[in-house]
Amino acid sequence: MSKKKLNKKQKIRWSIIAGVLALLLFIGAFVYSRMKTNTVKENQFKTVTLKKSDPLTFNGVVEATHTQDYYFDQTLGKISEINVQDGQEVDQGTTLLSYTNTEYQEQADEQSTNLDKLYLAVSNAQESLAMAQDKQAKEQQKLNDAITNYNNTNENSEEGAAKKEQYNQEKTQYESSVEAAGEAVVQARQALESANVELNSASQSVTKMRGKVSSTIASATKGTAYINEKGKNDPSVPVVKIVSNEVTISAKASEYDYPQVHQDAAVTIKPITTNQEIAGTITHVNKLPDQAEAASQAGAATGAATSSVSNYSFIVKPTEELQYGYNVQVVLPLTEIRIPKKAVRETGDSHYVFAYRKGKVQEVTVEVEDKGDYYLLKNGLKDGDRIISNPDKSLRDGQEVAVD
Repeated sequence: MSKKKLNKKQKIRWSIIAGVLALLLFIGAFVYSRMKTNTVKENQFKTVTLKKSDPLTFNGVVEATHTQDYYFDQTLGKISEINVQDGQEVDQGTTLLSYTNTEYQEQADEQSTNLDKLYLAVSNAQESLAMAQDKQAKEQQKLNDAITNYNNTNENSEEGAAKKEQYNQEKTQYESSVEAAGEAVVQARQALESANVELNSASQSVTKMRGKVSSTIASATKGTAYINEKGKNDPSVPVVKIVSNEVTISAKASEYDYPQVHQDAAVTIKPITTNQEIAGTITHVNKLPDQAEAASQAGAATGAATSSVSNYSFIVKPTEELQYGYNVQVVLPLTEIRIPKKAVRETGDSHYVFAYRKGKVQEVTVEVEDKGDYYLLKNGLKDGDRIISNPDKSLRDGQEVAVD
């Protein structure tokens, strides 16, 4: 059976139908492409949940708050007695060591002999002064008598005139004697004063010397005494070490972590040999770095390429007792929140981010501090907030977005 040929009208009709179908296919493909594009665009944003930074962990060692070493002091003589026992609890002012110095004893004995001579010199000077004062008194009395006789003699008669002249001569003679006796008293008094000065000086010297014969050393702090008998004759070894019963933890922070370490900051102490967690407080942070590591110095000496990092010591006070020498970890919680730099937009001096809340973004102004690789959040958001980490220029406040 032969196919029926289409007439001209039918050909035109089918051509129109084919064109309409082709147009519909094109429109469908375009709409599908646009929908696909919109879907990709709607899902192109990523989010990040803000959280506090992980805590910092430092290695530390338990140490006594105070230690005081007492060495053999040869200038004090020989140690005659150690006045405390090993492990004894002592208070501030407790006598630790007693010394005896035979050399000072010999010097004190020699000075004591000289002291006896000075006592005799003072006694002789006192006697000389007493004799001079007695002679002065007698001469003064003779002068007084001559003056009285002179004044009471009547010179109207020849005999009276002769007597008055005699008393006048005696008066002149005794005046000279009194003057000479007065000078003798002054000299005797000066001699006595000089003898007393020498005696006092020598007496003080003997007292001081005798004080050095026997001497003691007292503890400057409260704590536990540890004795090393070897130190009685070896000045390089402490005879007594006083260790305070209170302990602290010495730790170090590198220059990268140093800005986070602050005095009065609360920390957690974890001894590495137990599962204990003990609260503590940073009581001191050294502002000066420790010396360079020995390895760095050795590398520099050999010409090797090394990079040194500064370390800063800090002290932690635990709330519970710990054994001296224990190794611990000091955990410092951080409250800082870091924001990726790509998540922050700038307008003039203002900074803002897009917070993601219930399917929409909200533009939030934030206060941040530029830390180089990231921003440090100061204000505007809180821990747990979710923000767009990759905003673009098309993103607007209140826009509905789909995120990964």
